Amino acid sequence: MNKNVTRRIYISLLKRLYPVCKHDSVDSSLYQNDKITYGEMDYEGMQQLYNHVKKINSKIDCFIDIGSGRGKLCMYMGSQPKINSVLGVELVKERHDDAVELKTDLRSVNFNKVELINKSILDVDLKKYSSNQVLVWFSNLCFIPSTKNDIFKKLVIELPKGTIVCCSSRPDINIEFLEIINIPMSWNHSSSVYIYRL
Repeated sequence: MNKNVTRRIYISLLKRLYPVCKHDSVDSSLYQNDKITYGEMDYEGMQQLYNHVKKINSKIDCFIDIGSGRGKLCMYMGSQPKINSVLGVELVKERHDDAVELKTDLRSVNFNKVELINKSILDVDLKKYSSNQVLVWFSNLCFIPSTKNDIFKKLVIELPKGTIVCCSSRPDINIEFLEIINIPMSWNHSSSVYIYRL
């Protein structure tokens, strides 16, 4: 079967299984030191972001989603033919469990390159991606500055030079800023995305 046809079928199934953002009522007292406000990138925005980043680095072969929620973005990016590995890291167990269920529902199309982890990103070893061309998505609007900066410092230390990091708000550390683009999100149809290169 043609790869483009197969991907079209896969994306159609993904959209059927996960048509719109699913908000939740997670018990925030379980995550007192963390901001767990939830929102997602729209499908249109996912493709727009990937197409834009490919112009910056056409060799991107790894995608990492920090705060991967219910896994929609990970499963979508994993369908890109040039992406060989996807890592989704989600702190909130209920959201992680939903992502695992989505991955299981999509298994019928033999989809194995997505790894989903239920931890803080600060507790995940990213060094195994040091030989990859990495794209990171970090929806950091609700993070307190110290946590946001700790995460960016970790990315600088553990990921390869040239990694592209796209995020929702500017970090307070000195890394190469490339540009701002607007992407449709569940909370705003034209949300600013800041693009950096490590």
